[in-house]
Amino acid sequence: MTPQTDPLAWPEIPGVVLEKELGRGGMAVVYRGVQSRLKRSVAVKVLSPVLLVDPQFSKRFLREAETAAGLNHSNIVSIYDVGSEGQWNYMVMEYLPQNLADQIGKGNMASEKALAIFSAIASALDYAHGKGFIHRDVKPDNILFREDGTPVLCDFGIARAVGSATRLTKTGMS
Repeated sequence: MTPQTDPLAWPEIPGVVLEKELGRGGMAVVYRGVQSRLKRSVAVKVLSPVLLVDPQFSKRFLREAETAAGLNHSNIVSIYDVGSEGQWNYMVMEYLPQNLADQIGKGNMASEKALAIFSAIASALDYAHGKGFIHRDVKPDNILFREDGTPVLCDFGIARAVGSATRLTKTGMS
């Protein structure tokens, strides 16, 4: 077994039972899990512990979580919890299993649907900008869909406060 498939190597997140690794990037690993008390599916983004040698990564990760949690918009992913447990920094958010890249991969998309997605994400970006944040990583993988088809923007990992030169994470890391 590899760390990706061995649940014994996964972090322990308070109140969440992790079920499956969904993906990993240079900065974090994302899992699907279930919040024990509320019995709802969640996505859990966990900062890679190898990055903790630089305390700035932990601060950036927690800032990403705080940034996203402070944005309350129907087209921005909902953050349910953020914290640290032992060596693990984590963010618990709504679980949305399908992204725009998946839909594009299926082939033709009606122009009306594409326009509706674009309009919804533009609304989310306008809202975030109005709150002082620039997303900086809008791409099909970061546009998810709720069960009712509502498009949702996620991953504020390289968001930047308007007027700030400081990125929350390094470009190209998720």
